[in-house]
Amino acid sequence: MTLTHQTKRGAFTLIECMVVMLILMITLSGIMGFRYYSVLSAERAETQLLAARSATVITEAWRAQKGALDFDPTQQSFDSHFLIESGSVSAFSGTPEPSHKYLGNYQIQIEGRRFNASLIYEDSVDVPNARILHVVLGWMDGKQLEQTYHLSTLTQT
Repeated sequence: MTLTHQTKRGAFTLIECMVVMLILMITLSGIMGFRYYSVLSAERAETQLLAARSATVITEAWRAQKGALDFDPTQQSFDSHFLIESGSVSAFSGTPEPSHKYLGNYQIQIEGRRFNASLIYEDSVDVPNARILHVVLGWMDGKQLEQTYHLSTLTQT
């Protein structure tokens, strides 16, 4: 009597292939989610950086005019990438102090992004012959949440 010995081939079963495919799909979906949130975070950081640059440009122009009460940033000559025009929407949410005075509301467009800006000034009580300008910028982020950036500067009059 002869015994025939069957040898197992080196092939994968269907279940093994499906488990490998499931592991690959979970890994790829995790990588794609990470890339999405990385791009979203970078976009938010760039927008906040542009808001900071815009507020700095406005405060420096105001300081150059020694805190003029009739300061109008639309009359300033900025480069062609920085467009500013009068606006009606206030970026300042809240009630200003009685000592604060509005210089105006503006819309700023820089590198394809729009910001609403409110300029508010007050006379400094601590430093003689000085004024403080508060620039409040507001915008909507990618998830339609309102974001704000506030910058203040002091200048001698």
